[in-house]
Formats: sequence, structure tokens, C-alpha cells
Amino acid sequence: MHFEGEFRVPGEAADVMRRFADVPRMARCMPGAVLEPQAEDGSWPGAMVVSFGPKKINFKGRATCDFDFDALTGVVQGRGAADMRAARIGVKTSFALADDPAAAEPTTIVKIVSDSELGGVLADFARTGGVAVANAIMADFARRAAEEFAKDAPPPPTAAPPPSPPEPAPVENAPLAAHGLLWVAIKAYLVRLGRWLGIGR
Repeated sequence: MHFEGEFRVPGEAADVMRRFADVPRMARCMPGAVLEPQAEDGSWPGAMVVSFGPKKINFKGRATCDFDFDALTGVVQGRGAADMRAARIGVKTSFALADDPAAAEPTTIVKIVSDSELGGVLADFARTGGVAVANAIMADFARRAAEEFAKDAPPPPTAAPPPSPPEPAPVENAPLAAHGLLWVAIKAYLVRLGRWLGIGR
């Protein structure tokens, strides 16, 4: 499955690049991602947790990351599998960052190119609504990343510094809700069907 898209996040491209290189931090912005400590070979073992109602399925795998700070580009590759009808996935995602000259505040355009090899039950998923679901996941990641980056913004000047807030308790990343992704795929299918039938022309 081939996918291309783009989104925007606050901050200058060089700063966003340094944030993207913080792999554990960015993993918290990816719906359903669970990241383990980095392995000795530089790879990142982890999982993607997908919920089907009360049932949760773990796609366990490993990812590698390569960042070019001068070119403001990066490549993330990963492979994973789940014990569910031989579901397996291999993904290579490249991204490029650029400052948005039209934005009033410092903003970075993130362009994504991703190619996935899906096997088992996921192969049928790719043929039906895979691109629509990828768009939904990308939009969710962009929203979470913007919220995460906003924490780095300097506070406004005040007469006296406010008291330090208590250290927040760690929050577990919520599983990727399959029912929500299924609805996205259904809507995408209905749009294609409507176009084929001539509805909305």
C-alpha cells in the first residue's frame, strides 16, 4: 500500500527535526504505540495495540530510525506481526520537513511518503480502506504532536514566576480503536460508491 500526505505542526523545521528524533516522545503521539527501551543494535522494539471493543490485539515488532538533521529528512522502517490470521506488516516511511513561509507563526510542513507490505487479514484491509485509515491516523498523530510541542512553548512573562506544578503521572497510550478506523474506511467506501453512482455530481 502506497500513501503520501502532509500535515503541519508548530515550530521551525530545525526544532521540529530535533523533536522528531526523540523517538520515545514521538511514540507517545502515535495512537496505540507502545515502545520498549532501545536495543543494543539501535533498533526500537515495541508494539501497536489495536482494540476491537473489549478485546485488544498486540502487533509486536521492531523499528529503526535514521535522521538527517542537515537535510531535515528521516526514514522510519518497521516490521510487526500479530497472532491473528497471520496478520503481518512491513512499513517504510520517509518524511521531509520545511518551514511554512505563509504561516503567521513558525510552522513546519511535514511531508510523508509511506510504503507498506501487508499480509494475512491486513491485505484485505489495504484494498478496502487502507489509505483512508492512514489519513485518519496521520491526522491524529499531527494533533497529538502539536499538543506535545505546545508544552515546549515558553510561558508568558509575569511579575513573579508561578509555582511549579506537580509532576504528572505517566499516562498509558490509548489503544488504536479499530471501530473508529472501520468507520473511516466505511465512509471512504461510501464516498467512492456515491461517485460511481453519480451522486453528488
